[in-house]
Parts: sequence; C-alpha cells; structure tokens
Amino acid sequence: MPLYRQLADLLAKQIEEGTLRPGQPLPSELHLQQTYGVARGTVRMAMRELRDRGLVITVHARGTFVAEQR
Repeated sequence: MPLYRQLADLLAKQIEEGTLRPGQPLPSELHLQQTYGVARGTVRMAMRELRDRGLVITVHARGTFVAEQR
C-alpha cells in the first residue's frame, strides 16, 4: 500500500475516533513530515486523499481542517 494512503488511513482513523475533531486543524505538513518520516509530496497526496473522502477541507492560506461529519 502506498505511503500516502497509509498516512491518510492513519489520519482518517484519528478523525473517526475523535482524536481529531470537526473544525480542528490538522498538523502542519512539516509536522507530519517530521513525525512520520515522509516526504512533503507524500503528505500532500494524503491530504488530497482525505479531501476526496470528505474528511477534511483546505482553506487557502489558513490550513486543512477536519470537516463536519454528515
């Protein structure tokens, strides 16, 4: 399984378990890179995956936040 999908699944689990709550910002790209030892592109692809799943929203110049769950 690609690293970006593994990271996306890990963050999705944190969202589903309530560790990351709706409206809460996700950690920065740099923080995720350093924490999980992955490249910036991997983090960006994971964020795209989470957006595609409807779990997060990205606000230009503000960051990526956990979406309100339907």
